[in-house]
Amino acid sequence: MKEIQQVDQGAYNHLMEIPAKYWSKFRFNYFPRVDTLVNNMCECFNSVIVEAREKPIVSMLEDIRVYLMNRWSDNRQSIVTYAREILPKINKKIEREFDKGGEWLAIYVGRDKYEVSSSQGNRAKFVVDLNLHECSCRKFQLTGYPCEHAMSCIRKMCLDVKNYVNKCYRKETYVDCYQHVIYPLNGPNLWSRTENDDVLPPVFRKPIGRPKLRRNKTGDEPRNNGPLSKLSRTGQQQKCSYCFALGHNKRTCPIKRKMEAVAKKQNATAQAKKGAKKGAGTTRTPKPNKIPAKTTIEPATRLQPKRKSSTQV
Repeated sequence: MKEIQQVDQGAYNHLMEIPAKYWSKFRFNYFPRVDTLVNNMCECFNSVIVEAREKPIVSMLEDIRVYLMNRWSDNRQSIVTYAREILPKINKKIEREFDKGGEWLAIYVGRDKYEVSSSQGNRAKFVVDLNLHECSCRKFQLTGYPCEHAMSCIRKMCLDVKNYVNKCYRKETYVDCYQHVIYPLNGPNLWSRTENDDVLPPVFRKPIGRPKLRRNKTGDEPRNNGPLSKLSRTGQQQKCSYCFALGHNKRTCPIKRKMEAVAKKQNATAQAKKGAKKGAGTTRTPKPNKIPAKTTIEPATRLQPKRKSSTQV
């Protein structure tokens, strides 16, 4: 718990509010005979009734009844051809523990008690009681079948492993669970009619706007999970293709905006320096024209003769 507190104080406070028997293995009860805390059975059942739960109540219950009727019948028929005494999945786990038992050394002390130590040279030691089906590692009590430490004791004394497996993992227990039959029923066409009026469904009124898909949160659940709760169209958290961070896209990336502002400022300063250099340079004289100018010859003026005056005449 100290390591969890150092990593995340919020997670530590959340776990301390919940009793340890619901989330910590060292506080699990021995009665269920299971060492894991998962809701796989609920998830599997919910995945089966996805389509059925959208129907009215009678149709939904009818679909669930047909599913259970088929499942029980299939399980009842499949176990008939199974020849071994222990169920197949548990049998694989027992074989795995039996192989691990070769890494431990068992010392018999009397009255079905053993001291088991590691053959790898470390100081790990455990106490096993085969009469009570107990081991100090608590896995024997939690799972209902021998752990690797108990397997080393069973191998030493050449005992039968089946005698130390809980009865809930045996074939006869499985048969007893599915021996009951869910009987078939007639359809609505053969149901007896009553004198009462038919029960009609309520009037369907389509609400205004887009249908709501999110579930209603309870009072103690947070309403907003922060910027990382923003989802894309595919239902996943948005990931920026520019900085590869979660919670925003490339268009709204703050790092990209900052880099664009710096580049724009650099371009402005470069343009200003270029303009200043042009203004500070000397004026350039125009180059002389290499093509000689055409000379124009003005026509000579003709002299008109003077008129004689009257006196001269």
